[in-house]
Amino acid sequence: ATIPTSFKEANAVIQRRCVQCHSANPTDDANLVAPNGVMYDTPEQIHNYAEKIMTRAVRTKTMPQGNKTGMTDEERTILKRWILQGAKLN
Repeated sequence: ATIPTSFKEANAVIQRRCVQCHSANPTDDANLVAPNGVMYDTPEQIHNYAEKIMTRAVRTKTMPQGNKTGMTDEERTILKRWILQGAKLN
């Protein structure tokens, strides 16, 4: 059975591991602008990039780049479940 996963849970991972670079105002020491213009500042932006998150953070594990922020396999699983359950915002 699939464990229900809320946007709140997925967003917590994104806020902890992704927005340092993927934001209108990145705090990362190397990325002064959001790479490729990808930003996760709003729920809508996160939802719109759900498939890219699935590809880069879950399937290929190429994000965070060099796993700079230390995303865990458990956090990747949270993102995967949320996306496979429809990437709902509510």
